Order: sequence, then structure tokens, then C-alpha cells
Amino acid sequence: MRSRSDDELYALQNRYLGPPGRTLLWQARYAAYGLWLGYAFLFLIVRAQLGIFDGAIGYGVVAIAAILATQYTMRVITPDRPVAAVLALFAAELRAPRSETTTVVAVSDPRHVLVSPARPRPWEDRR
Repeated sequence: MRSRSDDELYALQNRYLGPPGRTLLWQARYAAYGLWLGYAFLFLIVRAQLGIFDGAIGYGVVAIAAILATQYTMRVITPDRPVAAVLALFAAELRAPRSETTTVVAVSDPRHVLVSPARPRPWEDRR
């Protein structure tokens, strides 16, 4: 009887390395390219609404921010935890019930502070 291992899942990660004979400077999974496009589109909308970083510098900032966001997100996404599971986890976390907390406000009242007319000295005998 032949048993198959799960190692095949981890051996092949579907990465685009570039055209044949000319590899790219980076390695990224196919899901990362789509995720980067989504982040770039979202950051472009935010940049337009805030009106910051005009011109080519703004597009560079958006591209770098999308790259950083994609890198941090892809650290969470693995073959065992796909994008759909991460999104479902995020949505469930947002909808989770929270316990009601009450805030206790403490106000100090100077009328209840004990004040002596003379300041005590350390060398005086306290009886």
C-alpha cells in the first residue's frame, strides 16, 4: 500500500518567478499580486479623499504602502489558512460580542486632604 504525505502541499507554492531565463528580483505567490492590487486601489482612494501626496510621489507612496500591507498580510496567509479563511476570521472578529465595561471616575476632593500647619522634619522625634 502506498501512502501519500502532505509535503507536496508545502513543496509547491505557485510562485511566478518571471519569464523563462530571466527571473524577477522578488518571489511572490499569485495571491499576493491580487492582494497588492486590492490594497493599491484602496490606498489610491484614501489618498484622493485626503488630498495628500500630489503627483508621482503620491503614487510611489501608495505603491510602497501597498507592498508593506501585502507583506504583512501574506505572513498570515498560508496553505493551511487561505485568504477566504482570513477574511472570515476578520469579519467574525468584528462581529464578536463584547462585554460591557463600566468606567469608574475617581475625583479627588481637596476638602478631605489632611493638612498640618507645620511641615514635619526627619530629625524631629515623633511621639
